[in-house]
Amino acid sequence: MRFHLLGSLEVLDDDLPVPLGGVKQRAALGFLLLHANRVVATSKLLQALWQRDVPPTARKMLQNAVSGLRGVLTPHGTTEGSALLLTHAPGYLLRVDQNSLDLSRFQQLTEQGRGELSAGNWPAAARVLRKALSLWRGPVLADLVETGINWPELTAIKDWRLSAQENCFEAELACGRHYEIIGELESLIEVEPYRERLNGQLMLALYRCGRQVDALSAYRRTRAALVEGLGLEPGRELQELERAILDHAPVLDLPPSVQRRHLLAVGQTSPAPVVVTSPPPAPAAPVVTVDARDVTTVERKLVSVVMVSAQLGLAAGDGDPEDVDAVHQEVASVVAAEISRLGGVVGGNVGSVFLAMFGVPKNAEDDADRAVRAALAVRDRLISVADVQIGVATGDSLVRSPAVGTPTATGVLLDKCRQLMALAPLGAVRACTSTREAAVSVTWEADGAPSGGWQAVSCVSPRGVDRRAQAAVPFVERERELLVLQGLLEEVRTRHRPHFVTVLGEAGVGKTRLVNELASSCSVLRGTATAFGDDHGYGPLADVVSGFSSFETLRAAMASLVGVGELADRLHASLACLAEPSSGVQPDFPSWRRFLEEVAESSPLVVLLEDVHWANDVVLDFMEELSEHASSVPLLVIATARPELLQRRPSWFGGKRNATTISLEPLSHNGTRSLLDSLLPTGELSAELWQALMSCVGGNPLFATEYARMMADPRMSCVQNGSSLPLPPSVRGVLTAQLDSLPFEVKAVLQDAAVTADLVSPGAVAATGGRDALEVAKALELLEQRDFLRRQGRNSETGEIEYGFRHQLVRDVVAEQLPRALRAAKHERAQVWFDEPALDLTDRRAG
Repeated sequence: MRFHLLGSLEVLDDDLPVPLGGVKQRAALGFLLLHANRVVATSKLLQALWQRDVPPTARKMLQNAVSGLRGVLTPHGTTEGSALLLTHAPGYLLRVDQNSLDLSRFQQLTEQGRGELSAGNWPAAARVLRKALSLWRGPVLADLVETGINWPELTAIKDWRLSAQENCFEAELACGRHYEIIGELESLIEVEPYRERLNGQLMLALYRCGRQVDALSAYRRTRAALVEGLGLEPGRELQELERAILDHAPVLDLPPSVQRRHLLAVGQTSPAPVVVTSPPPAPAAPVVTVDARDVTTVERKLVSVVMVSAQLGLAAGDGDPEDVDAVHQEVASVVAAEISRLGGVVGGNVGSVFLAMFGVPKNAEDDADRAVRAALAVRDRLISVADVQIGVATGDSLVRSPAVGTPTATGVLLDKCRQLMALAPLGAVRACTSTREAAVSVTWEADGAPSGGWQAVSCVSPRGVDRRAQAAVPFVERERELLVLQGLLEEVRTRHRPHFVTVLGEAGVGKTRLVNELASSCSVLRGTATAFGDDHGYGPLADVVSGFSSFETLRAAMASLVGVGELADRLHASLACLAEPSSGVQPDFPSWRRFLEEVAESSPLVVLLEDVHWANDVVLDFMEELSEHASSVPLLVIATARPELLQRRPSWFGGKRNATTISLEPLSHNGTRSLLDSLLPTGELSAELWQALMSCVGGNPLFATEYARMMADPRMSCVQNGSSLPLPPSVRGVLTAQLDSLPFEVKAVLQDAAVTADLVSPGAVAATGGRDALEVAKALELLEQRDFLRRQGRNSETGEIEYGFRHQLVRDVVAEQLPRALRAAKHERAQVWFDEPALDLTDRRAG
């Protein structure tokens, strides 16, 4: 029997949940587990269960709760690890095996991690502390906290968790993993803005990523929060860290011996997927041991390159070197700030020409969009002090990402970008055709320049861009899901009860098309989260408010909704803040909730929030809070998200009566054929071309749309000669972004699998990559969980589990990222493994 406190209270017996009875009985068990193997006085239990207004029958109710718990635990009392609830003066004693209680296990691991940290064993500390933190499924005793329980012990445990997180970040910073922890640090600081150690760790991580401006901005935000919230200045250590960042103090840099030591031993993701560039081992060699100092990622990647020429002119004064350098440093800071704000990497400069890259070390679906937006932002900030010319080019490049340092790119792409920059008029951003086609949130001059390229004019909010134009896509094979949504909407209308729906599915599977079909039959307030371009993170809520009323007329709209008075003023003040990205919006859940309730009270309301996997934590917290506390009004909230949301929030709306989750699967073969028939131009395609097209689409409506658009292009020779179909850039962007979301060692295993065979096993993949077979087996299991691979059964010869790629395009994209020489070497090792007779099956069995 196992007991879980780190999340909702849960008791498992043989992995099956044990029913625990009512709230008081669950609360009694929770409090006793917090004090497991210690006597808890009856008076203390009574105070915990009834923090105020203790009823006269409280003791009797406690005795009944204890009796009920004994009934739950006693039948299992003879099994190993079970619990015994004993009466022991002056109260009760719950005897529990420490190994069966997740809180005890967490405490053991955090102590072990702290010891490794003190000894300077950073990789081991990071591993152990990550393992400890993985035990958490949500806030401690989350279900009991929702009933109003607020025990001091819960605060102490929360502090233990925060301390463990800080220790883990310290260890990972020491391992050189500053890239990976920035997002986690930023999310945690939103909730805990006063913890100076966390803020210092974020500043250091940003600085080591070459983002000095952002690191200093983080300090200013922390200082403002402390002064305004607590009336205190930051502590001495944080102030000294700020000064060290300003001075580029060498003490902030990791020593080379520490930068690289055991880099690969730490779990989670690394700056980029790793490919070993040292010569491949002989086929008979067992496992390659790689020195982390020699590890560099070498990949063929789709990259958007930005080159900025900023001739200082009059800003340099009379040309004194010190004056020139001062202005140059300001220009460099502007370039670095705007590039890093949108997820790019500054690759350095030669004189007044700066190079930046988007898509390294990790691809996003919208790298071209980000690159042009960053270029326009740099131009707007520098145009008054320099003669600015900017070029942007998108295409394939060979990218090297060292374990420590800035990635580099090579290829004709950089020459093309340099030519575009040189041809750009002063104060202009000129881009190649590939960039123009991919950057859909940018407005362009109508005609291309005679000398080549296209001139960017401005950009719009990505929330206002229909990036996938799904409105015109036929509605295919989603009738069942639509009926579910329509039924829930009717239930909300008739019963006047709120309901919350999450529509989950991979990119392009048709989430937006489904909810648009429902929205066509009712009025909705819609909001969209974006991967970039929303600096304050409240864009979805701002969209919902502006869908009700423009911010200019919001005050009058509030008065019309609730009448003139204090309530209207309070709602207006809270909602108006959402219109200003830089206003430092303070979450006001009660007012936001009241606004939606009032709108729903006047008429049944559907709120549609799209792409919430990109929403900030405050927006996600508000959605969950709304589901808990919304009053009885006809309100239907529909959120669309990719499966990544469940990695951030594993218990998202789990177990709530007013919540439904709909998972969209790829279209069937017939559904895909029907969709393609409606999208493709008239005319017969050869059987070979149909087969290739169906294989490429793989049931994904977005892929179908993009392939149909590509094949409608008269320049596409594949339609006439039946050759293999090229990969549309938008589809490639989606797939590469998914691949780069994997931990780097796991992606390296996927790359090995892609060149091994159609069906792969741990032994074969381990031989291909020169890796440990057991570690490869674990990676393949994770890839199956993340839906990159599908289990196909067991190999009849070796008994190993075999896997196939979920989608042929995934395999193609993964394999094409490997440089040709490395791909050939891996393929040769795989062939040697398959050619060897399996005489000793024991040595070849790993899964």
